[in-house]
Amino acid sequence: MRVTPIVWISFGLVSLTISVMLVGSSLVDLAPNQDRQVLEYRRDLAEALAVQYSALAERDQVETIQFAMEALAKRNPGIWSLALREKSGVIVAQVGDHAQVWIQPSGDESTLQFLQVPIFSGDQPWGVLQIAFRQTEVSYVDRLLTDPWVRFLAFVGVMGFIGYLFFMKRTLRQLDPSGIVPTRVKAALDALTQGVVMIDTQDLIVLTNESFSRAVDKPVTSLIGSDLGTLAWKSMTPADSLMVHPWTRAIMDRKAHDNIPLLLNLPDGESKKFIVNTVPIMDDASTVRGALVSFHDVSELDRANSQLKEANSELEASRVQILEKNQALEVTNTNLHVEINERKKAEAEKEKLHQQLMYASRQAGMADVASSVLHNVGNVLNSINVSTDTLLKTLKKPMVGDVCRIASLFHEHQHDLQEFLTTDPKGKQIPSYLGLVAESLTGSHQTIQGELDLLVKKVEHVKQVIMSQQDIARAGNVRESVSVEGLMEQAVLMALPEPEKYRIHIAREYSPVPAITTDRHQVLQILVNLISNAKNAMVEHTGSARRLTLRIGVPSAKACARFEVIDTGSGIKPENLSRLFAQGFTTRKDGHGLGLHSAAIVSKNLGGTLLAQSAGEGCGATFTLDLPLTVMEAAA
Repeated sequence: MRVTPIVWISFGLVSLTISVMLVGSSLVDLAPNQDRQVLEYRRDLAEALAVQYSALAERDQVETIQFAMEALAKRNPGIWSLALREKSGVIVAQVGDHAQVWIQPSGDESTLQFLQVPIFSGDQPWGVLQIAFRQTEVSYVDRLLTDPWVRFLAFVGVMGFIGYLFFMKRTLRQLDPSGIVPTRVKAALDALTQGVVMIDTQDLIVLTNESFSRAVDKPVTSLIGSDLGTLAWKSMTPADSLMVHPWTRAIMDRKAHDNIPLLLNLPDGESKKFIVNTVPIMDDASTVRGALVSFHDVSELDRANSQLKEANSELEASRVQILEKNQALEVTNTNLHVEINERKKAEAEKEKLHQQLMYASRQAGMADVASSVLHNVGNVLNSINVSTDTLLKTLKKPMVGDVCRIASLFHEHQHDLQEFLTTDPKGKQIPSYLGLVAESLTGSHQTIQGELDLLVKKVEHVKQVIMSQQDIARAGNVRESVSVEGLMEQAVLMALPEPEKYRIHIAREYSPVPAITTDRHQVLQILVNLISNAKNAMVEHTGSARRLTLRIGVPSAKACARFEVIDTGSGIKPENLSRLFAQGFTTRKDGHGLGLHSAAIVSKNLGGTLLAQSAGEGCGATFTLDLPLTVMEAAA
């Protein structure tokens, strides 16, 4: 069996350690002497006994001494004999055949087997205590095995050898052999796209490059000294349940193994596929020292091949489906041409009908506005007739004739006017009567002036209503900067010029709104329609006070100008809200269902929205018109 260098190194280190310990023992007396320790123990025991026995002897307690000696000998089988001898040689007490056993040491010195301790009475010698120990016959081997120092050296040798062997193996695993590899060679290995690993005969990694480190997602330092087989390798062949790694097989077979596919499971759950090539490394004596393993990562290529196969399968299936669909398309293509021509005709008809509907809607809206305007003009004309009758009645009062008769009397008595006014009974009444006539004429003048002012205002009102009707009647889509408040006021003037006649209270809640750019005539058409509908709803409903709230503002949710017309009229049923703006829908007996429909279309064309809200029948209604807000720049 070939002994590895690590074993020789470990054996040499153990030998060196034991040699150092032996030299240290000889130089500084590291190891204890067993005989010396026994001698010192026996001398200490003898001295202690001598002190005790001398004290008892002075008190003549010989029996106590004899009893103590016998107890001591019984407890210590190593004691052969024991005697307390006086200076004269008389034995006071003894155990065993002391005379036969005792051999006097030369020079009265104690030995390991025969110990004697002198006893003094004061300063004068009294006697001596002699102890003889049995001599044990022990072989050299037994003595060697029982010697603590020898056993300690044997323990150090065995455990040191095991420790040095383990330490050397771990140290060699941690050492980076790449440190002795030239820099150019290491740079060349790291430049390779394939992973390269050099292992020893125990599959331990001794050298690797950066490509392999990146492929297995581990640093090079942690790979050096680790077992290459401990990575999560998996064979591509299902039959390899007990897989022998290709590098292990190459070392065992002493030949190369190429193109072996392996899977590596990574900690993150993914897996990589490698093509592994292994070449055994041999020395000059053809002894295998390890192996050189290369790993080619083909994961992306394998994934691309799988995707290509799937794509080919899908393309083949798609090709069959395309052929079938082409046949179906050929059948439907002709039908589509016919349907397209018919659809074009239908679209043309639809556009024509839409234009006609828009024209009819606009005409209907204009008719509504015109009817409202004519009705308002008629109301104003009635007021004018009332004012005219008042003027005529005022002018026909009898006071004017009385003034003429007084003027005739003045003319008749112009030659005696003073006497007539002072003496004649009729003349005396003329000054007071003239005062009454003056007061009457002053009142009549004020009445005539007031009625004339009202008449002028009503005539101007008629003029404005007619001018507004003319503005709406003009065709066109002219965008201009208009005042939001002015639009609302003009619509009120056109749709409800005399709210007091219908006992309607108008509440204006106007917030500051910048001018907007829009078609003024179309906006007026919408507002007049909404205000007219609100008036009619309140006139027809008699259950609550008639209050029309006109609100203008800019909502916070979006940038637009908001018009709100809120009435306290008959309200809208919930089922009618969804179709309120549908063409032809109306709840009035004399309605035609085009006003709100036209208003909704116009608001959409202007880029805005028209919405209606109502809590139900008898709860009034709210119509909201939102138009895009465009701030006009001030003129320079």
